[in-house]
Amino acid sequence: MKYKKLLLPALAMGAVVAMPMPALADDLPHREPGFFIGGGAIYTRVKNEFYESDDFPNQPDDFDDDHVSWKALAGFRFNPVLSIEGQYVDFGDAENNSARAEADGWTAALVADIPLRYVQPYAKAGALFWNEDAHIRGTNLKASDDGTDFFWGLGVRVPLGEGVDLRAEYERYDLDGDNVDTKIDAASLNLQFNFGG
Repeated sequence: MKYKKLLLPALAMGAVVAMPMPALADDLPHREPGFFIGGGAIYTRVKNEFYESDDFPNQPDDFDDDHVSWKALAGFRFNPVLSIEGQYVDFGDAENNSARAEADGWTAALVADIPLRYVQPYAKAGALFWNEDAHIRGTNLKASDDGTDFFWGLGVRVPLGEGVDLRAEYERYDLDGDNVDTKIDAASLNLQFNFGG
């Protein structure tokens, strides 16, 4: 059942890649291969669900939390449509009166742009390599989980000037561990610095 959730993002990504590339104007940004780096602020809505296990035998209440954190990114642009991208994402701490969880991770993704002149919509899909630590307040119950899960995202890139883009994006992460299942909706605002092209 888990893979049914991947179908819609995969179809959307395929549709973007399959779209015919428009005639490229001489001044279209990023028409040549090149590297890029960047980063920014990320606002996350986190939903944690604890599983009953040896680490958490009493199955404490689920909890949600919202907070601001950060991420960094780097990648390589093959052409105006396709790039590969890696990120480090600090999801920060999610907590309530009874529990606390913190998570971070690395991503590897394929990014597909629609190469318009002033605004460039894009979609991304790939793997999240994550680590999460959780504990219940007032007890010695602690657990660490790690794993690799699919993630996807949508965004828009706006050129600000020579070699600099503003990126606004939404990403969806699902950290499916042995002790905690964490679903994260993340909205971020980033600066991207482009080299080459």
